[in-house]
Amino acid sequence: MFGNKENLHHAYLIEGNREKVFSLVSDYLENELQFSLKNNPDFWQGDFDTFGIDDGRKINDLQNKKSFSEKNIDFAGSGKQIFIIKTNFITREAQNSLLKMFEEPTADTHFFLIMNSGEVLLPTLKSRLMTIKKWAPDTHQNQNKDAEEFLKMTVGERIKFVQKFVGDTKKKIPADKIGAIELLNQLEKFLREKLDIKKMTKKEVFVFDEIIKCRNYLNDRSPSVKNLLEHMALIISTK
Repeated sequence: MFGNKENLHHAYLIEGNREKVFSLVSDYLENELQFSLKNNPDFWQGDFDTFGIDDGRKINDLQNKKSFSEKNIDFAGSGKQIFIIKTNFITREAQNSLLKMFEEPTADTHFFLIMNSGEVLLPTLKSRLMTIKKWAPDTHQNQNKDAEEFLKMTVGERIKFVQKFVGDTKKKIPADKIGAIELLNQLEKFLREKLDIKKMTKKEVFVFDEIIKCRNYLNDRSPSVKNLLEHMALIISTK
């Protein structure tokens, strides 16, 4: 799946439930590669809601150093450094910082980026990653059905519908950014299946462009889920 010790890729993107994927990657590292995760100075893992530029700089500094086992003959290590990043979102600035690392990867340094969805990643960054989509997220499994129903709703019904993703600051309920992104993914999928790509009108091209823009904006640190989804509710044709 990930390869053996000799042909391990320098950076993976694994889409799915973060904790389940982390468990699977951990088992692989310990059992297949014989790479211990306990008390190992060459292993680093972080869990984030939003991975920012400061986090990217920290990892860049760490990965530039030689592995502990290379520097210390008394440490029976593998000579490899392993980084696992679990996150929902990565800011554009942080993605650019990771891109620079992955363009010129440090020898024997490997990254496992675990996200529910990699749709929000910049194409240039995704091109540097080996993507594995075997594990679908456990949450938001109804987005497929939600998107289909969304397209059939009136504008008023859509505005009411998107409130479930908005959250409530007074009740300290956070906005559901992951759910909003999954909804946009499914809307794009249904529209592509419904329309003839070669014969799309300017209006239909505009809608696809706006889906991509809104999805990218949702990857910012503090996006307005309400404004973005309400915008999509207004511009998609109800016919």
